[in-house]
Amino acid sequence: MALEDAAGVEVREAETSDAGEIHALMCELARVVGDSLPPREAVAQRLRELLEEPRAGVLVAEIGGSVVGAVSYWIKPDLAHGDTVVEVPTLVVREGVRREGVGRRLMESVRRLGTERGAALVELVTTPSNVAAREFYRSLGFVETDHIVLEFVGQLEEPPS
Repeated sequence: MALEDAAGVEVREAETSDAGEIHALMCELARVVGDSLPPREAVAQRLRELLEEPRAGVLVAEIGGSVVGAVSYWIKPDLAHGDTVVEVPTLVVREGVRREGVGRRLMESVRRLGTERGAALVELVTTPSNVAAREFYRSLGFVETDHIVLEFVGQLEEPPS
């Protein structure tokens, strides 16, 4: 499924050999949102798991053979809406090539895959403080909702009190 556009951005399915470049992108994302940096092997393991999961996937964007962006997605049944939804937990573009159409190409590819697999909606979450991401998603036609999202952060064995 490799597709290249006029700007030289090629989007393709990720491979396990992309783990190092994807890890670097996840570290960039962590810095932007103020998270701790993910361990290299943990990212490689999650990548392997996602590539084996039939309802999930990871796409990468390349320019000149170098990975400059990545998006992960889940295609899942949604009981609340009674249809199928594409959830996009992660989208990241290398700092030096942001605002050059890489994120747009990745999201177009996710939307196409979702449509091919019968999805009706795309859902994603970003932090309120990530203004650039919120503006980007609005430029793609996404609408912010008033949903309040609570994120559980902590060990499952020892929930926060």
